[in-house]
Amino acid sequence: MKKIFFMLFIFIAKLLALDLDFNTFSSDFTQTIKSKNSILSYSGHFIFNKNQAYWSYDTPSKKEIYINKNQIIIIEHDLEQVIFSHLQNLPNLNEIFKKAKYLDKDKLIAKYENINYTITLYQDQIQSISYEDEFQNKVTIKLSKQIKNPPIKANIFQAKIPQNYDIIR
Repeated sequence: MKKIFFMLFIFIAKLLALDLDFNTFSSDFTQTIKSKNSILSYSGHFIFNKNQAYWSYDTPSKKEIYINKNQIIIIEHDLEQVIFSHLQNLPNLNEIFKKAKYLDKDKLIAKYENINYTITLYQDQIQSISYEDEFQNKVTIKLSKQIKNPPIKANIFQAKIPQNYDIIR
């Protein structure tokens, strides 16, 4: 699941970088994961620039994710822990975008490792990204309140780690 999340983050970042002229970008999001037996919904906000990202999950539990190039810091507030990790074995996303094709004026499809990603646009803005993961979960991320080039303070990308949290490396 972590691999899918990070791949999707990079996917959104690269797609926006290729199709839109921006230095920074922010959006609210709702992520829904449907399995055979359950539906999980997450919501929050993300902000990123060309090299860094900050994801804040508000529901169902508070989680913050900081990405700086290939370093990731995940703060799990409910578990009172911080996970330090690195992105490894990233897919060649430039190849994915080169192969992405319009199904119609508001829908693109990209295929990678036997997973089809459907990107829905409205007035040239990404509205949602959907795919079925390797566990047959149907994942949809809907974006709202997208803002290109919002002013962003640099410290938003610096993890604020509570002193009493466990550190996992």
